[in-house]
Order: sequence, then structure tokens, then C-alpha cells
Amino acid sequence: MNEISSRYNQASQLLEVGFGIFCVVMAVYNLFFSTPYYVFLSLLGLILTFAPRIIEWVIHLRKDALVRLTTHLYIVLTYGIGMIFNGYDRLPGYDKVMHTLTGVIFGLCGLIAFYVLKPRREGHIVIEREEYWQAAFFSAGFASLIAVGWEIVEFVINLVLHNDPQHVLDTGVNDTMLDLIVCLIGSLLFWLPMHRYYHSGKKGLLMGVFDSFLQTNRKEDGKKQ
Repeated sequence: MNEISSRYNQASQLLEVGFGIFCVVMAVYNLFFSTPYYVFLSLLGLILTFAPRIIEWVIHLRKDALVRLTTHLYIVLTYGIGMIFNGYDRLPGYDKVMHTLTGVIFGLCGLIAFYVLKPRREGHIVIEREEYWQAAFFSAGFASLIAVGWEIVEFVINLVLHNDPQHVLDTGVNDTMLDLIVCLIGSLLFWLPMHRYYHSGKKGLLMGVFDSFLQTNRKEDGKKQ
């Protein structure tokens, strides 16, 4: 584990355990005071709690505590507060803010995916300044794919449960289209810290997460736990 990652290890573990407990508590609460839909959401949250570990295991990446911490913060904000706590309906504007954040975060995930898929040079991940636009378009495309996929999931949920998560009855297609638009905007905003990182080496908050991933998994043997 690199030095940057080790500093966030305890915070990552506490957030992971805390969110898992939150999901269990909300599942019990919703069992008595809400609908089966919210019981299901709470139990599904338990699976999402371990999503970073599952992804690392599936694609053979070494654990990075900063990446895990960022992932868990995103899950708490979008899924915990947004869906389990029903913040999307209770908090004005929260839905669109989180969809914009989704564009940023999955833009970051797309950048990581770009270098996971890119052939390594002598067993090392190599970043080249000239490939900025390739990485940028891949990053935005990845985020947009996630946005489209999520809207399909909501559409299927409505077909099964008839609870209209896309708000078709009161907004027509406006809610779905705005979700897609603000997610795209978020992914394009991510180009700004990307550009600074590629051309000046300055990391900042978001690219600091990417750089931590890079340092942890730079070598080919970093794929082995």
C-alpha cells in the first residue's frame, strides 16, 4: 500500500463499516414502517458496501484506500442519502446535484478504466501528455454509458414495481433528459482537473485519487495481492 493510500485506510474502513450498519438499520426500519421497495434498497446497499472490494478482486487490482474512500463517499451520498433515505425527493435540487457528481466520479472511473485497459510498457502504466484527448473522450464516454444504463435500470424498475422513479407521470421526459444532461456536464467538468494534471502535473482533489490508484497499481506485479 503506498503512503497516500495508507493515510486513508482507517477512514475507508470506518466508512465501509458505518454504511453497512446504516443499511441494516434502515432495512429493519423499512420492514416495519415503509414499503418492501425500501427494504430491498437497504439490503442492496449491503452489497454496494463491498463493491470496491468486489471490483478490485474481479479485475485484479491492488487495494487503494483513497479510491475505496472516494467510492464509499459517493455511495453514501447517492445511494444512502439519495435512495435509502429518499433524499432525492426530500431535498430540493439534490437529485440533479448528485447526477452531476455522478458525471464527475464516473469520469474519474473512466480514466482509471482507460489505463487498466491500456497495454503496459515493460510492465508499467505509462501516462503520455499526447494521449490527453483520447483519455478525456474515453472518460466522458464511460460516464455517459453509466448514465444511460442507470436510466434503463429506472425504466425496468418502473415496469416491475410501477413506482415511477423517472417521474414520467409528472415531468414527462424532462427528468430523464435533465439527468442525462447534467451527468454529461459533470463528465466534461472533469476534463479541467484532467487537463491540469496532464499538462502541469498538478493533482488537486480528484486527480489525487487517480494518482493514488496509479502509484498503487503502476507496476504489473501490482495486480497481485
